[in-house]
Amino acid sequence: MDNKPKPSPDAPEPTSEQRLRLILSQLPAITWTVDRDLRFTSSLGAGLGALGLQENELRGRTLMDYFQTADPDFAPLRYHRRALQGESVEYEFQWGKRLYQTRLEPLRSADGAIEGVLGLAVDITEIQRLQEQVEQSTRLESIGRLAGGIAHDFNNMLAAISGFTELALLQMGENAPARANLLQVLDAVDRASQLVNQLLAFARRRVIAPQAMSVNDHLTQLTPFLQRVLGEDIQLECLLDEQTGAVRADPVQMEQVLVNLTSNARQAMPNGGTLTVETQNITLDEAYTTQHWGVQPGEYVLISITDTGEGIAPEHLPYIFEPFYTGRASGTGLGLATVHGIINQARGHIWVYSEPGKGTTFNIYLPRIYEAAEPLQPRLAPSVAQLGSGVVLVVEDSDEVRHTMSEMLRTLGYTVLEASHPQQAFQIAAAQAPDLLITDVVLPEMRGGELARALQVMHPTLRTLFVSGYTENTIIERGELKPGVAFLAKPFTMAQLSAKVREVLSGD
Repeated sequence: MDNKPKPSPDAPEPTSEQRLRLILSQLPAITWTVDRDLRFTSSLGAGLGALGLQENELRGRTLMDYFQTADPDFAPLRYHRRALQGESVEYEFQWGKRLYQTRLEPLRSADGAIEGVLGLAVDITEIQRLQEQVEQSTRLESIGRLAGGIAHDFNNMLAAISGFTELALLQMGENAPARANLLQVLDAVDRASQLVNQLLAFARRRVIAPQAMSVNDHLTQLTPFLQRVLGEDIQLECLLDEQTGAVRADPVQMEQVLVNLTSNARQAMPNGGTLTVETQNITLDEAYTTQHWGVQPGEYVLISITDTGEGIAPEHLPYIFEPFYTGRASGTGLGLATVHGIINQARGHIWVYSEPGKGTTFNIYLPRIYEAAEPLQPRLAPSVAQLGSGVVLVVEDSDEVRHTMSEMLRTLGYTVLEASHPQQAFQIAAAQAPDLLITDVVLPEMRGGELARALQVMHPTLRTLFVSGYTENTIIERGELKPGVAFLAKPFTMAQLSAKVREVLSGD
């Protein structure tokens, strides 16, 4: 039953003018008219409130009076005068902290004479900000794809360099003059690999091992190390809410995020200061997500990292997550790019606020999960290359990497069969049954996952180890590489290859 009051049948219908005024009073914009002397004759619209004005409060005042200028080149005055000459004018205008899309039309009398100007201004501040976020997101995605491709090719080259270098070391005596130089090559490969890994993290092209983890436990375990990163002249304060929930993330990657942000904070506080790390549960509602592109409403765990350093200049803020962009004289510009990639890969969101001379806050939002956190695993000691036995089929389209990997395996005692493409692999496997397939994830003709499934039809006991310079999450999500498959990232050492091969062959 409808209990709403019915209008009296005798109530007069609102006039067209009254309807128009009602619409204009609720329109999230501003409309106004001025006469030929640029004096306001009306001002309406809900947008007036953002400027601290009431309806028709401007009536009787001139544009020069309101804007407190008589400069003929001041944009609103210049455009209004053009409208008085009969032009239709459109322009954007920044007033205070708001941005307006403005349109001016000549206001004509019944006989067609221009007697003033009619103006309409729509506040596009939020639209502009969202557009900038979309553009930044698109730019970062494009850079990420480029960075991932470069990193993949570079890792292939590093794998060949490190492999041949290790093989050369095995063939020379302990006192050989060139030994020290080759060790320097391996050290340079390791440093280059770390840089590439940061690129891959930014590009979200790394295989990760996410687990249900406690942010508080992770931070508590890391606190002594973070304090060493900061040094003695910077105080570390951890304010961890005991009720903070669990998240699903890769603990190793989250450690990289925290270390990178801590290192940045140290550089921002050359004369000492305080770094505060806080955690808490938080709900992001639609009011927040509509102002932050790509963020979904829901429950999150917030990690807030605040320094008292020199801050980030406003002109740098839109670009700080782009690789190789840095406002400092030193550094690679990959730290924050890495952080951005890792947080996005964990389906999270990172937001930064900074004031020059006062400090910077990074807020990390990770989706909260309601699962028991798994215990954090201790770091494993570096492995030593061990001999083994078995027949290994290596499928790799890069000749240098295939030859290097094959020579490493032969040195370790394995019988090695080599194929540069899948069809060759099928021919070899038809003639001799391998115990292990080592294949790149991305191959000509078909994916490594497809090759592995096809060969397992021929040889059901065949085990598989995937290698790659990178692998995308989409490959995992499509089932080509499922979570938990045996995987080894390029470049790798002979000890790492030895350990992984033995692990896969033993079925551990």
